[in-house]
Amino acid sequence: MARRRVAGILGMVAIAGVVIGGFVGANTAGTAAAGKHQPPPSAVAVMDTAEPTPTAAPLDRSVRRVPAAAFERLRASASPDEWALIEDGVVTRAEIEAAFVAAEVCTRSTAAQIGGVILGPTPMFDPDGAVRFAPGRSESKTALDAVGDAHQMCVERYFDDVLAAWDMERTYTAYQPLWDRIADCLATRGYAAKHGMDRRQLAETVGRPGDAIPEFHDCEASASSQPMAEED
Repeated sequence: MARRRVAGILGMVAIAGVVIGGFVGANTAGTAAAGKHQPPPSAVAVMDTAEPTPTAAPLDRSVRRVPAAAFERLRASASPDEWALIEDGVVTRAEIEAAFVAAEVCTRSTAAQIGGVILGPTPMFDPDGAVRFAPGRSESKTALDAVGDAHQMCVERYFDDVLAAWDMERTYTAYQPLWDRIADCLATRGYAAKHGMDRRQLAETVGRPGDAIPEFHDCEASASSQPMAEED
């Protein structure tokens, strides 16, 4: 289960689960680097380990539902601006685009106040592709760093959790059959695991964050070795 990277102003600075990629130097020759989100560090160590990647089914490109298992975690992490778009349990294409624009406008406004940083054109936005914000360049490292910090805060305030919510239905649709097999395995070992839980919730039935959870890993390995059921 993974978040995607967002490309923007400053060189690979991790914030709140989003990685802002971009300029690595304070000179006019700098160029931006793009990528996709990777999983943020999790409270449960198991979330940092690799898991199989089944093929996700095509989804409606105009609206995505927020999985119930992730809803409370999003409530805890989202800013008020983000939660206003997430709280009804769905994220529309118009909402994710509005969140992107809000973060971009926030960055440009702050850059204008700081001065000394030239931002490029706003890239085309595709919420299902590599998300890129406008690249920036400056002769002043101090100014570039200040705009980079501001960009991080803008993305954190307006965009990253909305993008996470948009992505979740695809992820959960792909992984839920695997997670349900892990739940069956853990239940036979006496743990309170049940269908519909996600990977973090399943891990938390075995131990607290930071605990060694070998039985979870055993069940995950066993479930992962089983072929994925084919859709009719």
